Amino acid sequence: MEEKITSIVTDDRIDEILHLNATKEELIIILNYIIMDYKKFSMTDKILLQSQKLQKLALEECIENHYVFLFLPGVKNSMDIKSQKEVRYTYEPKDGKILKEKYRNGRKTESTEVTYEQINKMLGSFNQSTGAFLQSKPNFAESRFIAPLLPQEEVSKREKVQVKGGQMQFVQQPRKNKPAFKNYTAEEISKHNKPGDVWTVLNGKVYDISLYVDYHPGGVEKLMLGAGKDCTKLFNQFHSWVNGHAFLEQDYIGNLKY
Repeated sequence: MEEKITSIVTDDRIDEILHLNATKEELIIILNYIIMDYKKFSMTDKILLQSQKLQKLALEECIENHYVFLFLPGVKNSMDIKSQKEVRYTYEPKDGKILKEKYRNGRKTESTEVTYEQINKMLGSFNQSTGAFLQSKPNFAESRFIAPLLPQEEVSKREKVQVKGGQMQFVQQPRKNKPAFKNYTAEEISKHNKPGDVWTVLNGKVYDISLYVDYHPGGVEKLMLGAGKDCTKLFNQFHSWVNGHAFLEQDYIGNLKY
């Protein structure tokens, strides 16, 4: 008997939930986890889920479908299920945990385990901060607080410039006069937009990246595009595979306040 799978499909990514012995409630938790990732990646709360027959689906209905198509504002979804997606995630319920694996162009690049309890905590934290902010700001993605995206030809070039030192040297630099850790409003963050005083927001987290200006391989000009702004979409345009928080953890000073 073939194992039932629910596949969440966009043009360049597919998320496959293996049903196995998971309960309906557990499958919905996994689905919420996937949707949260899309909301964070695109900084939008306007997500539409549809069946192959173009019927709008509620969460409970998604797990009854083999293919679910996820639509984001301004992003085309050709509903193509035949071609290989650039990124594929699989979620396998196993011994009370979920084995999450990531594939890029058919090659496995990550494998992690996460519990339902951990997912629920992440969902709760997201809904209280970034998620709630998005819900209260329907035009958030078009606001001046969002760092502008660059033409695709500039992304393809990805030219590096001469910088002060390497990435390892940046990580080893001492942090001085670090701001107090707290929740900051968009207005507060927007004031820190000049060399020597640069803050930015990535996935709802606020970072003081003043020190990184001298070490950014793409140069000061591109880094400053995100100065005093939410750089999530711009960051993902160039570095979608990079764990930004892991790299900037020492410069994490708080969360975005809605």
